[in-house]
Amino acid sequence: MNRIILPVMIFIILITSLTGCFDATEVDDIALVLSIGVDRGVSDKWRLTVQYPTMKGKASGTAGGGAESSQESDYATETVDAPSFFTGLNMINTNLPRKLNLMHTKFLVFSEDLAMSGDIGEFLAPIVRFREVRRSIHVIVSRGPAMDFVKNNEPVIGITLSKSNENTILNGYLTTGFLPHSTISTVYNRIKSPYRQAFAILGAVNNQENFIKSGPIWGTEYKSGGEYKAGEIPREKGNKLELFGSAVFDGDKMVGELNGDETRYLLILLDEFKRGYFTIKDPKKPDLIIPLDVRQKVKPAVKVRFEGDKVFIHVVLKLEGELLAVQSRIFYESRELKPVLEEAFEQQLKTGLEEVIRKCQGLNSDVFNFGGTVVRHFGTIQQWEDYNWLKRFKDAQITTEVEFIVKRTGTFIKSSPILSVEGKD
Repeated sequence: MNRIILPVMIFIILITSLTGCFDATEVDDIALVLSIGVDRGVSDKWRLTVQYPTMKGKASGTAGGGAESSQESDYATETVDAPSFFTGLNMINTNLPRKLNLMHTKFLVFSEDLAMSGDIGEFLAPIVRFREVRRSIHVIVSRGPAMDFVKNNEPVIGITLSKSNENTILNGYLTTGFLPHSTISTVYNRIKSPYRQAFAILGAVNNQENFIKSGPIWGTEYKSGGEYKAGEIPREKGNKLELFGSAVFDGDKMVGELNGDETRYLLILLDEFKRGYFTIKDPKKPDLIIPLDVRQKVKPAVKVRFEGDKVFIHVVLKLEGELLAVQSRIFYESRELKPVLEEAFEQQLKTGLEEVIRKCQGLNSDVFNFGGTVVRHFGTIQQWEDYNWLKRFKDAQITTEVEFIVKRTGTFIKSSPILSVEGKD
């Protein structure tokens, strides 16, 4: 018996080890889609725009089948109106020598018009199911056609667009806080959640018309630098694409926008703020400013209590920072004056936090995940669902408490006055 079993086992092992790779996909058989734009269609329901590398160096002209390639670009885009995302991919594939592949897609861009129509959930559900789609794809809402956003997506530093896209998001999120980290996973989970609601990165094509080259010089008006939204920053040259602020959703319908400062406050309340430079008025000379390098010290403490059906939420936030400059040369590094500076920033932050909370309550959108703490006061899932937190969020009484310390003063121990022949300035 053993004489029969042993040869059979050897035969089976040899057969399995000698199987071919007839169904393998070779690298030079696919075109890696880097960005996907989604607008409302005209000839059909969706207008899909895909961006992919041409794999042939500097290209010019127009690709076949309606594909448009920017002159002197290594990347091409193609747009099609289609009844579904997958059918649209098939339609584009008929014009390409390589099959579109989504495994390295970085951007999924919805036009603001589509996001406000409340249809993005219908679009997200099928592609989240698709095995090629990574849930780490960044979700952007474009203030303008998504098609234009994708077509203007070009590398500014380096030649690799995929790395440029990834670094743009991470740098903006980790080092400034002016934009959130929003992926397919977070957006899709939030639009289904009874605890919280969704937000996405706000993007736009900046035509740079806000940069005024000549005119009256700036006076003494205070600006924080974060009061802009995508497409509004006064700048010249550089990347045409701009990611700045957040799009706020109620379910899968966009209901409002947050500017850069408001997005920072959102991230602080979510414990997702990493670092950023803040500018405040000089407490003793309001016509001058003081910049601070601010970091979140510990996770926010959220306390909840009920009075009948009314919910009261109190949030305690602790941050620390570094003094970057003192234009007035006042000795804020001293033990006596440092608390003055800390109190000024605490008040500015507290005001901003409570204003953005009120704004989102007016939009009926708990993007702060307060529901994740409120739910702990319910004994069963049914009781929680019957309470309907998303509907009651707008009526919650929410207050904040901010603690901030200047932990470092940079490389200066003391701000000294500037001297001239006439004495101290």
